[in-house]
Amino acid sequence: MPYDGELASKSAHSDFLRNPDIQSFLGQCEYLTPPSDAEAQALADNFVEPPAFTEKLPGFVVAIDGSNYESSIDDKLPSTKVGFIKIGAVLISLEKFGALRDGRYVDPFKVAALQDDNTALTFSVPSANIRWGGKTNVRDSFRAYMDMQFTGPNTRFNPADASTSLRSTLFHLASLRPGKMGTGEPSRLKLHQCPDCGAEEIELRDIPEQQRCPICGTDVYPTDCLRIWEEVNDFQSNQVAISRLMLMLEHLLPIHYMRYLAKTPLLLSEMAFFVDGPLAIFGNPAWMHRTIMIFLQEINRKLAKLKQPPLTIIGLQKTGQVVDHLMLIDRFIPANRLLAIDDEYRYKFILAGREPSSQGFGFETYYGQDFIFKTPSGRTFVFALPYPYASKDAAGVDFVSEKVKFQNYAQLQRALMLISHLESDLYENAVVPIALAHHYTAISFKPGGRVLDLLMKNALTP
Repeated sequence: MPYDGELASKSAHSDFLRNPDIQSFLGQCEYLTPPSDAEAQALADNFVEPPAFTEKLPGFVVAIDGSNYESSIDDKLPSTKVGFIKIGAVLISLEKFGALRDGRYVDPFKVAALQDDNTALTFSVPSANIRWGGKTNVRDSFRAYMDMQFTGPNTRFNPADASTSLRSTLFHLASLRPGKMGTGEPSRLKLHQCPDCGAEEIELRDIPEQQRCPICGTDVYPTDCLRIWEEVNDFQSNQVAISRLMLMLEHLLPIHYMRYLAKTPLLLSEMAFFVDGPLAIFGNPAWMHRTIMIFLQEINRKLAKLKQPPLTIIGLQKTGQVVDHLMLIDRFIPANRLLAIDDEYRYKFILAGREPSSQGFGFETYYGQDFIFKTPSGRTFVFALPYPYASKDAAGVDFVSEKVKFQNYAQLQRALMLISHLESDLYENAVVPIALAHHYTAISFKPGGRVLDLLMKNALTP
């Protein structure tokens, strides 16, 4: 590491260029390479024409996106940090969206009104060298403050009712866990282990009082079940843990809305949800993907009894390996074409060189199937829909083959219509809801990030 103000040598890279071991290493690496024209055309032949658009569009769309920033409290103390997370939700009426255009032009006043229906959930967490609430280390401070925010009034649909909090939604999901970690009761969950003594399967209740480990007596928190605390360090950046928390919240918040709206299921059937990224949860909270599958099937069963269509949840990917692959073959794909990415295609053309999973791609992380769609106008999208089962181990179901069959996705036609209806020129291959959600959540390094730096400096510096 250089000293502050020390400039890097202009020729330091020459050692790498002359090193034969580096050249040998690079020559042995495997990575995604552009296909030849013939190969790309063969890949494009896998795409088929999607079902005709005959479904009725929902009345409303909710889009979720998040952003995070880790701020130093002072330029002189760059290793002392606090993390900030912002999760935004934008509600769009498709009736109002359809009225945006006035002849050949878009009415700017109607666009401004469309953007009014947005809200944001903001979190802050102690990071490197920051302690809170009398805790002796960063990890315990992170745990305590994170849990407090999950049950705070800002996450409640009714500020006076703690059962409408984000933490209660987490209880609901955690109670659905298969096997010994599930409780079957939305007011109880189990922790994998005590963060202090390692005692296993500690049961907690959805109550306001502080709960403690029955073995060592230290404070434990319901949000410890997410195990994000395992990635928190005392003396260095906690960007990984902060990003993990943000990505988990992007998936938990739609479930939070659905749990509340399920009281009026006819309203829920008139809504569609866009989530930024694949329908998957990575890292220590990955267990949630299984309970989300169970939760969504419970909701769909209720809707089916009322003769309503299933929930429409769309994960829209802007970056990643599938998007990179699509860019290589895009020009060979005709307009209005669709592909469900099966495991054979993924491991052969996208994850070339990787050993296929015996249980299927994304077995421990994904709760939705990836599709590639080229709209009638020629824009391409990588999106995902929730798997049509409550479990990947459903009896009598060959999940790996069934997950890619179009006929198993009752919401597929509605999803394709929404993407085509909402596609935007604002960014490459964007849809309006996600573009607006990102607009209201993105924390830019300048000026947004700098403002947070100044906030930290003024709040914490004596």
